[in-house]
Amino acid sequence: MDSWLSVLGGLGPLHLATVGKIVAAFVLGGVIGLERESKGKPVGFKTCVIIAVASCVLTVVSIQSAEYYAEISVNIRSDPMRLAAQIISGVGFLGAGVILHRRDDAISGLTTAAIVWASAGVGIACGASFYLHALLATALFLLAIKISPYIFLLQSRNQYLGKVKVRLILDEQAGLASLMAQLNQQRNLIDAMTIRDVKKHKIEVNFKLTVRKRTTLDELYGSLRAMQHVCFVALEH
Repeated sequence: MDSWLSVLGGLGPLHLATVGKIVAAFVLGGVIGLERESKGKPVGFKTCVIIAVASCVLTVVSIQSAEYYAEISVNIRSDPMRLAAQIISGVGFLGAGVILHRRDDAISGLTTAAIVWASAGVGIACGASFYLHALLATALFLLAIKISPYIFLLQSRNQYLGKVKVRLILDEQAGLASLMAQLNQQRNLIDAMTIRDVKKHKIEVNFKLTVRKRTTLDELYGSLRAMQHVCFVALEH
């Protein structure tokens, strides 16, 4: 501990400021990473810390090298944020690696990819000495993640369901005609329907339903379950 204090004591004001920037990037990047890690996401504490600290270091190097060469000769001019500009595009490749396309055409990992990109932004802000900007951005990132489930719940109550994957079991073939008639009467769009026979002369019907009527998932389930000849309903939204 004493050796570390002696090292810090021998640093000049410029070096102490650089250490402060890197430590700030470490702390804020770690906070963002811990939130992702608490939810079992592939990008966690280590990844966000590495991205934030590396971005901070590159930003500091970019700024200080521009100042250094400007002092050497008046003929040398360079952009102090040239490396920082490349960080944003470079980190995009890491973000693309965590975006997954599932079999049901759903996209997952967008939030985690955005966190990767945001961690780089926090590191750049710390490297450029914009501590207030970095702290406020980190707080807003975490706030957005925390309140997003409540916003989604509010939207699901006030908006259309959209596409819903439906699996039905009918007890006889006569129920298929009544099913189609009722769905068309409700102005719902049916896509990619498959029909097959199952055990005990029952019929399994799978299709994607675009719900054009303002309704909730439990209301849709109730209406399908109440149809004649329907003995099993499974919905996936």
